[in-house]
Amino acid sequence: MPSIPGFLSFIACGLFGLIGAVGLSRLAPEWLPAPFVLLVVAITGLLWALRERYERFRVQNLLLDEIERMASRVPISTTTIEAPPQPQSQQRAEPRLTLPPQVQRPAETAAQEPAQDNETADDAALFAAVCDALNHNRVELHVQPVVRLPMRKLRYVELFARARDAEGRELSPGAHLPALAAAGLAAEFDALMLLRGVQLVRKLEARARHVGFFCNISTAALADAKAFEALHDFLRRERERAGTLILEFSHRGLLKLDGAGWHRLQKLGALGFALSVDSVDSLDLDIAGLARRGVRFVKLDARLLLDPVAVRRAPVALEDLLALCHRHEIEPVAAKVETEQDLLQLADLGFELGQGHLFGSPKLAKAA
Repeated sequence: MPSIPGFLSFIACGLFGLIGAVGLSRLAPEWLPAPFVLLVVAITGLLWALRERYERFRVQNLLLDEIERMASRVPISTTTIEAPPQPQSQQRAEPRLTLPPQVQRPAETAAQEPAQDNETADDAALFAAVCDALNHNRVELHVQPVVRLPMRKLRYVELFARARDAEGRELSPGAHLPALAAAGLAAEFDALMLLRGVQLVRKLEARARHVGFFCNISTAALADAKAFEALHDFLRRERERAGTLILEFSHRGLLKLDGAGWHRLQKLGALGFALSVDSVDSLDLDIAGLARRGVRFVKLDARLLLDPVAVRRAPVALEDLLALCHRHEIEPVAAKVETEQDLLQLADLGFELGQGHLFGSPKLAKAA
């Protein structure tokens, strides 16, 4: 939808152009015939459309740049996680969470173990790298737009956490998140990132009231009663941001929850926060069940929607699945849309929200 000021400016420009063209055509009809009047009006409309498009992209880029600047100034929590023991001169004084026994292993012991334990040693090294990144504030915030289709106007922003090792190399989420989960510290990592995300939202909410923020949270926080209690207390104190902050969980992780975990998910929804589901790997979704638990967004990857095998195995047609989402007040999001061809193939399905590199790659919140 065009903005009201832009629409009024279009009407004003059109009226001035039309009055001027008609006046000149009356004064000098041989110089300015009637078809020329229509041409002036058409050019005015084209200029207005170009102005609206430029203004939309300008505002979107300003907002993303503002998010990047704000994110770089938001400090990570002072609570740190302890890596394997360091020399006394390098140890920090802050309170720390200690490594579990299966990860905190002396180097000399690891060297004496059989070769089949190499994989365990690699996991320990990876986890130590993540802990080191956390302790030295090398966890960066990335943002990616979620746009309203077909206008591609910014509607939401997703927040990502990315860690880097001491050499500056980015640690893949597919690698370091499983290491944290195996060590039982995925919930703690998410708590730090949620705190940082909420601090960012606090700074931006007055300037971007129409923009919502997706924040990823591990389902480990739902599976552990103690971790959930801390998460629930924190979000209860932030209830005033329930209209802005959207809590996103992996669908694969949700399917592994027991009854208590699903009940905890509902308690977060009861606080007023909208819930989102991503990492969907099947079109066989219990939309009604998700809606009952407070889910308001479902992100469906383009590659899944365009996979003929997945579509054939789905219990309902894609059009019916999206209609079912709307019936239960769930917004389906076409995620990981990489090319114009992907969007063209999905156009007939009627997605109103899209996310992916086509609409904007994740932007790094650079250090100040």
